[in-house]
Amino acid sequence: MLISSDISQNLTTQQLVKIWAERYQPQIPFSAQHHFASETLFHVISLEGRQETVAKLHRSLIELNCDYAATRASELYEFTPSTTSPSEITNIVQCTVEIYLNLLEFYKQPSYSLNETVQAGKGDRVQLVGLSNTDIIKLASFVEPLLLEYQERHQISHDWAKLGFLTTHFNLSNVALLENLNAVEQIFVKPYFKFLEEQVALPWLRVCEAASKHDFSSPAFQVVHHMLPEVEAISHRVYMNLLRQFPKTSTRRGRLDHPSVKHSCLRDLDMFQAYLWLCVLQGSLAPIEDELVRLCTMVMPRVGATWEMTAVWNVLLVAEIMNRTWMSEQKFLKPYTNGLIRAFERSQSQFVVES
Repeated sequence: MLISSDISQNLTTQQLVKIWAERYQPQIPFSAQHHFASETLFHVISLEGRQETVAKLHRSLIELNCDYAATRASELYEFTPSTTSPSEITNIVQCTVEIYLNLLEFYKQPSYSLNETVQAGKGDRVQLVGLSNTDIIKLASFVEPLLLEYQERHQISHDWAKLGFLTTHFNLSNVALLENLNAVEQIFVKPYFKFLEEQVALPWLRVCEAASKHDFSSPAFQVVHHMLPEVEAISHRVYMNLLRQFPKTSTRRGRLDHPSVKHSCLRDLDMFQAYLWLCVLQGSLAPIEDELVRLCTMVMPRVGATWEMTAVWNVLLVAEIMNRTWMSEQKFLKPYTNGLIRAFERSQSQFVVES
């Protein structure tokens, strides 16, 4: 679902797109902030620097890494010849390779690249600036048709297990490809790879589009506008609480404190919130009931998640959201947060059978 030029000019949509774009702010690890010279940063985002970065991620390297990621994802999801044939996996890898090659061509375009500014003061310092509203809409409009064609070709849009596989495939491919770049290059490429992974599973585009149906005074828009910047902080708090309650729990990718499992948990907690805010803006629980629950009941048993942890996950998530909302917002949100918990409770028997 692409944001049309008319919708992208809508004021409420613009507000949410701005928040969405802030997710892709390039980050320099605190421990490394004093190790990167500004000249190096400037070179990496120059036209020549971007071309050098993209040249490192050539087709044969992408094919090799995507093939490995597909094999690993197949093992995690226990895909067998009866569910997904080797030829289908091969075709999926080929589609993934083309998406990466197109994304990297987009990264090379100066008008869409990440920028940085130098601020004067007690010694100049570099401030990294992420994608603008215009950039994020252009990037979404560029990536979305590729993903839709990919999903339709392999019937992934209607197969929730394959959709989970696809998200994991991109995640594993991202990690493998980034290892071929130096630390500075990773800073600027990571946001694009993160965007690609999130476009598969997180309905940010639909959330922004749904905002166009509201004005600034709408209670639904007000609560989403208030809470959307809190998404990642909420996910982190819930994840830490899950670790305390399930210290020895493992999935097929490892223990909950394993970096790759942590990444997946945080992304999925973001996804749950995105679906909640989509429901709020649409005034309907259908996205949670018809999409999120179906995805989870198909995917979570395959990766070793338990129903008990999923149920606690929802309770912790709702509690953290409510802790950060105003009293007037809590009353408005209760039908949706209660609906989220009830939707998964109704699916419990199916989840247990699938497990």
